[in-house]
Amino acid sequence: VWDTETGKELARLEGHKNVVYAIAFNNPFGDKIITGSFDRTCKLWDSSNGALLQTLKGHEKEVVSVAFSPQGHIIATGSTDNTAKLWDVETGKLLQTLHKHEGEVVNLNFSTEGDKLLTGSFDSTCRIWDINSGQCIRTLAGHEGEISNTQFNYTSDLIVSGSIDSTVK
Repeated sequence: VWDTETGKELARLEGHKNVVYAIAFNNPFGDKIITGSFDRTCKLWDSSNGALLQTLKGHEKEVVSVAFSPQGHIIATGSTDNTAKLWDVETGKLLQTLHKHEGEVVNLNFSTEGDKLLTGSFDSTCRIWDINSGQCIRTLAGHEGEISNTQFNYTSDLIVSGSIDSTVK
């Protein structure tokens, strides 16, 4: 963890046993960091001192995407096991496993209200999930290649997706 003003290292987060591939702050609060690793785990850290708070285990393959809900209560993780998972920040308990993608879940974003999760996958689709029920609300298909990035707009009434097919929809 680096201080942007001084460039000084403030904390070193150590504990993963393989490549750390995904990271996120729980903004706007900024007091926690989630990391996802090729060791198939996610770790929740205190950003002020680098203390390990939780280790989240449950993915069968590498974790390649992580996100906090805007309210900071839920963590979403995406993996090369073709699933996304939702976790309780305070307890580390697995809340939902989202099964529908047929490829790696490489990108995830929460809606502004935190009630929906958008996932992008190497199966060339995006999916919108209800985080309370774990149900897929909608599948967005049309790209001819793997999804590389997704995003809700602020009001969550529009979604944008980018793909290795060189298009944005």
